[in-house]
Amino acid sequence: LRARYLIACERIPEAMALIKSCINHPDISKDLYFHQALFTCLYMSPLEDQLFQEVLTDCKSGIEIICNTEKEGKTTLALQLCESFLVPQLQNGDMYCIWDLIFIWSKLQLKSNPSKQVFVDQCYQLLRIATNVRVIFPFMKVIKDEVGEDGLQICVEICGCALQLDLREDPNMKSLIYKAIAHFLPNDLEILRICALSIFFLERTVESYYTVEHLYKCADEEYNECTSSVQNRVRFELLPILKKGLFFDPEFWNFLMIKQNCLALLGDKA
Repeated sequence: LRARYLIACERIPEAMALIKSCINHPDISKDLYFHQALFTCLYMSPLEDQLFQEVLTDCKSGIEIICNTEKEGKTTLALQLCESFLVPQLQNGDMYCIWDLIFIWSKLQLKSNPSKQVFVDQCYQLLRIATNVRVIFPFMKVIKDEVGEDGLQICVEICGCALQLDLREDPNMKSLIYKAIAHFLPNDLEILRICALSIFFLERTVESYYTVEHLYKCADEEYNECTSSVQNRVRFELLPILKKGLFFDPEFWNFLMIKQNCLALLGDKA
């Protein structure tokens, strides 16, 4: 109660002294309120830049503090707290609680500024500092959920950028990106075929071969820009990126040749 009173009166130095004493107590420190109150004091003081340095190491506790701060109507502080947990996770490549943090961050960012363009720009800024390519998936989820139809094209562009990274040490991740692209563009037969072949080359499984066979047995379709989910520019830029993962260009091979070569790659599984 005393801490609340001092914060309400904006007697921040006194409040911080009391709160830090409570945090240093082995029993009282278990109450997350004092950690939340410390962040509030830092936000209200000239020492606001210490917010990133004094953040808790446990993200689960941090998420609870962020949600409690938001319930009190302090959206700006909640957003800053969320970023103080999220940014180090992205920089360190740590996936612990990352889905929750990105989801909460997206809601707070849009509540703070409803502009969809600003939201996308902020997502790109965070993606640039990420060191683990797997964070593209939670970001694509919130972009697709929050931005609407335009979000799908942005997600395809993000996948294209990710494929240009050096993923030789992580074939599973590369395969997931191809599967994501196929999921985003289910009506583009040429893209689906290239993705299926790329996944087969990475996985070398009978199941992935069946997908290739099924898609090549479908009747050829002319690409129609009017019915496409993405702009022609995005598709034009994506195709050469996708084809880099192939052992051959399927445009110059008929299905019989593709089948023979795929079965040879399957080896004993064939």
